[in-house]
Amino acid sequence: MKKLSLSLVTSSILLSMLLTPAHTETVHAKEVENKVNSSTYMVGLKKVHTNGRAKEVKTEISSASQLKNYLEKNYSELKTDIVTVNFNYIVTENDDLNRPYDFFIDFNMSLTPYNMSFEAAMTEHLNSIKHKDTAKEDVTKAKKQLNDYIETMAKDVIGKLPNKKILGQDYNSWYRYPNLKMDLRIETKMSWTNYEPISTKHVWFDKPEDYSKNIGVNMDPAYNELERNKYRREYALLKYNDFKITDFGWRKYLDDFKSFDY
Repeated sequence: MKKLSLSLVTSSILLSMLLTPAHTETVHAKEVENKVNSSTYMVGLKKVHTNGRAKEVKTEISSASQLKNYLEKNYSELKTDIVTVNFNYIVTENDDLNRPYDFFIDFNMSLTPYNMSFEAAMTEHLNSIKHKDTAKEDVTKAKKQLNDYIETMAKDVIGKLPNKKILGQDYNSWYRYPNLKMDLRIETKMSWTNYEPISTKHVWFDKPEDYSKNIGVNMDPAYNELERNKYRREYALLKYNDFKITDFGWRKYLDDFKSFDY
């Protein structure tokens, strides 16, 4: 029989050792360990990308134009269950001590489909035969949607301008005879501010919901305009330094309709 060389015998022994179950398991364990280490490394890399938070971009607002751009970008449209309300912003910065605010936001609402006003659209819906079974609930919900939207917008602006006095309202003015520019009409609605008078002699109280139906019939003080008019006149005489910054609040005493028949 032909003898194997020593080197060949040695090689054969080493090969048989490599193929033993114990060694195979050791190699397999090492491969698994390498894969785990590798996958852990990859997971580590992924975590950097998936869990890493981008830096929050802080919106800086210091001028009327910046505020207008911010509002147009973030609060330009509200889709209620009845109509879509479009907000067409006009923002002005005040520098007159005779006025109480630093910024005035006119959000000038328009509707899609078109209607004269939000209130007119709600009345139309209430009178609709098609919606007679749910009209009241629909209108209540739509009004709340509008109020909540404007309040959210107002509080956001107030948070970005904490040291500024801000007036917001739906302001509309028009002439009864536009070609002649005669008989001016001014209507303000949905008024809010983050400031109030430091002190006043008269106190405002809101009109009852059925005020328009009862005025002239029921002369109870609750329907009397006397105190409200006194408050409005006193308020109109107050200047910038007569007001203090407060939290957001609806200001019904600034909702008004005026006509100038000349």
